Amino acid sequence: MRNKKGSFIAKATGSYLTLLVLIVFSVFPALWMFVTSIKTPEENFSIPPTLLAEHPTFANYSKVLTESGIPRAFINSIIVTCSATAVTLVIAILAGYGFARYRFRGSNIMSSGLLYGQMMPGVVIIIPLYMVFSKINLIDTYLAMIIADLAITVPMAVIMLRSFFETLPRELEEAAKLDGLSSLGTLIRIIIPVSMPGIIAVSMYAFLNIWEEFLFALNLTNSDHVRTLPIAINYFSGEFVIDWGAMMSASMIVSMPVLIIFLLCNKFFVKGLSDGSVKG
Repeated sequence: MRNKKGSFIAKATGSYLTLLVLIVFSVFPALWMFVTSIKTPEENFSIPPTLLAEHPTFANYSKVLTESGIPRAFINSIIVTCSATAVTLVIAILAGYGFARYRFRGSNIMSSGLLYGQMMPGVVIIIPLYMVFSKINLIDTYLAMIIADLAITVPMAVIMLRSFFETLPRELEEAAKLDGLSSLGTLIRIIIPVSMPGIIAVSMYAFLNIWEEFLFALNLTNSDHVRTLPIAINYFSGEFVIDWGAMMSASMIVSMPVLIIFLLCNKFFVKGLSDGSVKG
């Protein structure tokens, strides 16, 4: 009995130690980013580096908010991300529901095409996108950024929602149609509320991918009027010196909406699981 108890304690201790190490590795980059953002330039370039700020200051945040293009880039990122995420949801809900509930000629080929589109890296499509957008004068516009981001998010969003819709019982739709609802009415009033966990997961996926997208933002924009946050942060890196304090301050500002969205969506995700459950 003692051997079993000792073995259990040893396994539990090892598990907790492993979990603690993983937590430290996960949290340390964020803590280092925050500490660097409140250090003075002298402390950031001190050798050896210090883990704590001896003279904390928020001058870097003031510099980022008042002397850089971060505020404008923040607005640009909000416009592009929210617009592209909304369009992604509309397309993914309609297409995912269609693939899950209807069988038509070419549906399997189109499904395979979605998977192929998801596997295609952005660097492959940036050149044809740039050529098309330059022909129709869309370079350096919000619309170009939104369309390009849809090429990244839509395939996986459709695949995710199709898989989620396929798990829903067809009896829900049959009962709704008996009550006089059309196919579109059934989708809006029955399927979407029940599918909120999947829709929220797709929203988080699309938001995070668009918010941090760099390649399209770098090549499809020419002015600060449209440039998003990943490009604006890169401007703190010069040819001979990097303003680490300002760069980390900007990175903290960029990461805050992601953290807030995650916390809010996590609450709604749990609520969606309970409200969307099928009760017998």
